[in-house]
Amino acid sequence: MTAPAEAPPRPGSPGPDSGRFHTAWVVAGVVVMLAIVLMWVWIFSGAPRKLNPDRVADRGWAERAEETCAATQERIEERSAAAGRQDTSARADAIDASTDDLEAMLADLADPMPETAEDRAVVEPWLADYAQLLEDRRDYADAVRVDPDARFLTTEKFNDPLDRVVQTFAEVNDMPSCVPAGDVG
Repeated sequence: MTAPAEAPPRPGSPGPDSGRFHTAWVVAGVVVMLAIVLMWVWIFSGAPRKLNPDRVADRGWAERAEETCAATQERIEERSAAAGRQDTSARADAIDASTDDLEAMLADLADPMPETAEDRAVVEPWLADYAQLLEDRRDYADAVRVDPDARFLTTEKFNDPLDRVVQTFAEVNDMPSCVPAGDVG
């Protein structure tokens, strides 16, 4: 007498290996979910945070720059307080005088430069951008002499107005007084 042959499994019914297959998917799902949770914990912890590449490591230079810029901005604010009561020529002269102050400020910021080559590599282009912005101010002062309704237009860099580029660098380096003067426009 022979043993009865096992009937083949019906389609759709679990086979002998289906339990292990199911367990593997559950373990894989748990591992993926755990990895996602750990990724978000890592992100919210601030571990992946990097400093802006325009941030100057020489904080002493940045502090001196802020002091220099603050003194210059104070002089410009005093001069521009009367701007609303000035005639067109006097207004243009005030802009030129403030631009002279800003040029002196840039000369002070350039000497001494930060100590490291990496810092100089970001400060030098910023100073060049600021110098271009001062040329734009001179053009504006000339335009105001001819047209009292002239608009202050700046050169663009990275598809942004140059005053915004200069401002961003100043903000990244905790130098709020080094943003472009607000006496034009």
